[in-house]
Amino acid sequence: MKETQRGIYLGDDRWALLARLQSLVTDLAAADFPHPSSIPVMIDKWTVGKREVPCLLGHASGHPTIFDGGASISSELFYLDVNGGIARTLSRWYRLGSRANPTI
Repeated sequence: MKETQRGIYLGDDRWALLARLQSLVTDLAAADFPHPSSIPVMIDKWTVGKREVPCLLGHASGHPTIFDGGASISSELFYLDVNGGIARTLSRWYRLGSRANPTI
């Protein structure tokens, strides 16, 4: 986390955090959510985990900073539609692949 004169933000300065939150609000306020096939990042063998906030745990592919198949822990989970096959975290949309077995 980055300490600033006015507090601690989620790894960014205040304005970067506000931009990320605005992106989240814009995505969740849209009339239609994206079709799963249009979401480039997929998380396979996923389950909902908990840090201090809900998140996704799994193996990512198509992620800009995690090599394909690499284990990943997402940022905070804000939206999960298991039947629709999509999820929205603070930082991005995820297309859901197969669920982890057993679920945790």
